[in-house]
Amino acid sequence: MSPLQSTIIELNNIHYRYHEEDEREALAGVSLKVERGEWLAIIGHNGSGKSTLAKVMNGLIEAGSGEVLINGVVLNDETVYDARRAVGMVFQNPDNQFVGTTVEDDIAFGLENIGLPREEMLERVTRVLEMVKMSDFRTKEPARLSGGQKQRVAIAGVTALEPSVIILDEATSMLDPKGRMEVIGTIQKLHKEKNITVISITHDLDEAAQADR
Repeated sequence: MSPLQSTIIELNNIHYRYHEEDEREALAGVSLKVERGEWLAIIGHNGSGKSTLAKVMNGLIEAGSGEVLINGVVLNDETVYDARRAVGMVFQNPDNQFVGTTVEDDIAFGLENIGLPREEMLERVTRVLEMVKMSDFRTKEPARLSGGQKQRVAIAGVTALEPSVIILDEATSMLDPKGRMEVIGTIQKLHKEKNITVISITHDLDEAAQADR
């Protein structure tokens, strides 16, 4: 990666269609800059392309045309792995992200994939669980947790990989008010203490109100 840029994500004239024959574009000429350390909320009704935009930002889907830059580096087949490390995503349904039989196994899975030494891996798991206030649940099955607890574990799993950006893709939309506030509080802490750039894809005005813009 290049030296740190003040603009961490830049989209230039992004177009995307789900199917070539679709008349309507999901994304039609979107240009956007996300500055390092900011909290940006992207709001809009269902079907407006918010989640599609999020997936373009970290290379989960490839734009039909236009340019994506992560920390000044053009996103392409050669750089997509680094981009996904830099830009973590927390999805609407945390159950879709769980792969481990226990909370700590689930968080460790991503760290194993990047070849982290076991001692450092255990230290990171402990650290992120403390950060999201889930240390007491490290040996529990993810399926037995509440919705808010599941999302906090999902956030811990993403945070353990030490991304520069976390995208919340409707991450609080399936939660009750208590769970929603738990998750927003966790993200506020990460944003403040770790200076992580946050992008909220949401239609929840309370969540959007936390953003800088």
